[in-house]
Amino acid sequence: MSVTPQSVILAGIDGSNFSDAVIDYAIWLSKIHQSPLKLLHTIEHSHHSEQVHHEGNLTPNMKEHLLDELSDEERQESKQLIADGKRLITNAKQRAEQAGVENVIAKQRHGTLPEALSDLESEISMVVLGAKGEDHQGSKAGLGTQLEQAIRAISKPVFIATTSFSEPQKLLFAYNGSPTSQKALNLLKKNAFFDSQLEIHIVSVQKSLADATNLVEDARTELQAAGLNIVAKAMTGDPVKELTQYQQEKAIDITMMGAFSHGKLHGFIFGSFTTQMLLESTTQFLLIR
Repeated sequence: MSVTPQSVILAGIDGSNFSDAVIDYAIWLSKIHQSPLKLLHTIEHSHHSEQVHHEGNLTPNMKEHLLDELSDEERQESKQLIADGKRLITNAKQRAEQAGVENVIAKQRHGTLPEALSDLESEISMVVLGAKGEDHQGSKAGLGTQLEQAIRAISKPVFIATTSFSEPQKLLFAYNGSPTSQKALNLLKKNAFFDSQLEIHIVSVQKSLADATNLVEDARTELQAAGLNIVAKAMTGDPVKELTQYQQEKAIDITMMGAFSHGKLHGFIFGSFTTQMLLESTTQFLLIR
């Protein structure tokens, strides 16, 4: 995948603890791609009145007055959300410009993040999101409530920031031969994402060690031919356990893998491998759909 001049690195920011990490990784990716950086803040309205109402006791005049109050509350809340969002994206834009990104676009829009990504997909080369949003910060477990929906909303690669920025040195490519992992392999071959100096660890975990070995050797051959710095490892066992242990042992910075290859119903019944990896790992992620 080559990045066209019109394509942007899009960073979704919401004021959570992960926002700075999202901005910094987006800056890093924008510089590598020499691509414009678009900072997006979405405003999702979910007004809850603080007034206590007893509608059964209200006269018609009182009900009319109450509706006026609710309307005023909603207007004030909307104004506050817009003002807070403007400060957020203005600060983020300044951070990106000070870091040397020449083309920075800051946008605010109403609606949910998945809706926005779906609408903007044609202009996006990659999306950068935080593992947890503002509604989930402070929680030690779980992911951001809109994260899976956002990833599923588009077919473009999604970079997930899980920790504060540190320039990556090692990438783990979890390869199982599936269509999405083959797509990831092809993107790596084209050097679509990262600097060629990045050390790429091709890891395959299969029931059969012979199958895993065949997979990593095939991938190694293709990526080495593209001039990439490759380490290969074939393993058997539980994929989540083996991959997360490998991440820790080798000090992996980014894990690249196919995401949500099964439908929502399958994930609901059996659990999603993508979600398990996100929950169990401390690396950043590059998810391919």
